[in-house]
Amino acid sequence: MHRINLTMWVSVITLCLATLLSYFLLDERVFSWLSQHPNKWHKNNWLEAFKLLGKGWVLIWLLLIWVWATGKQRPALVAILALLLVFPMVYLPKFLVHRPRPREIIAAPTITEEAKNNNGLSQNLSFPSGDTAAVFAIAAALVPFIRRLWVLTFFTLSSIIGILRVAVLAHYPSDVCAGAAVGILAGWLAPQILSRWPLPAPSRLNWYRIIAAGGVILLPVLFGLIEGIDELLTFLKTYGVLVAGIYLVAKGGEWLKRHRKRDSCNH
Repeated sequence: MHRINLTMWVSVITLCLATLLSYFLLDERVFSWLSQHPNKWHKNNWLEAFKLLGKGWVLIWLLLIWVWATGKQRPALVAILALLLVFPMVYLPKFLVHRPRPREIIAAPTITEEAKNNNGLSQNLSFPSGDTAAVFAIAAALVPFIRRLWVLTFFTLSSIIGILRVAVLAHYPSDVCAGAAVGILAGWLAPQILSRWPLPAPSRLNWYRIIAAGGVILLPVLFGLIEGIDELLTFLKTYGVLVAGIYLVAKGGEWLKRHRKRDSCNH
């Protein structure tokens, strides 16, 4: 536990220093290069789906699938609490700093005043990156519950999300560094808070799995109603197929283990 705490503080401090260095030395250079070299390599269904990992509802959906499939609720509760902690830690600096997104600066000459007024509070605010904070919060919150290989995998995926946010001109490098620091801090705080609240004893009727199953169905439906049927179909063709494949592989592995065990007992 002391090693985790030390690693967390070193990571947060390092990312804060990286934020300052990026702000003064890197942001404008990266923005200038990306604005002069537009690209569309990131516009395909799978990469668009991967970028959704920065959205809180997708992360919660995946956590609910975990609860439904495994019955392990504490890791999911810790991760969801980390996401809730991220919200004020991200949106307060956004409001105070009020930094426009890089792509909004490029589009500014063509945007009417009415369009500017119709945008949401955080739509044009860049610092820090909320998507980056969300994925790093999940990764940090799950550290006590998963093996080292998965820790490395989750933090690598989180870093790729941050890089993509810069590549699509949604954020500057300093926004991403700050978002990662916020996420790690939130992910560290969440288990500290929940450790004071013991979970109820398990019952014959596992309410957590029932609620999780309902959420697994409801969240994509709400996404489809808000974003449209085309976006929902894209989501189902990517995440739906991916999750179904992982589930079948996991169940197949369990069946194979049972079959081998049965054969060894017979011999």
